[in-house]
Amino acid sequence: WWDVTHTLKFDTGWGFSIGTFVMLIEAFLLTMYVTSCHALRHLSGGILDRWTKGVSALRGTLFKKLSVLNRSHGFWFWTSLAFVFIGDLWTLAVAERYIDDVAIILVGS
Repeated sequence: WWDVTHTLKFDTGWGFSIGTFVMLIEAFLLTMYVTSCHALRHLSGGILDRWTKGVSALRGTLFKKLSVLNRSHGFWFWTSLAFVFIGDLWTLAVAERYIDDVAIILVGS
């Protein structure tokens, strides 16, 4: 998400470009991949024997919600992997001036 904020700043002001959307989608997909991870699910509540009351009940609820995301873990892996590759290609193409990253400036500096 840090990189997305950097793609909003241009020499002439603040705005967005195709690269901003590429980085935004990439950050979203990587976030979904990490939150659907087996290890995060285990840390949230899988390590507990019971979810009865207090903090353990809260962790049990979090565990159940992460379990729903965990069903799509493979999907998030493959889509984030593909989009990281696309993002790297886009960044390389813009850096080497093969293509222009068209920007729309919303607020001038």
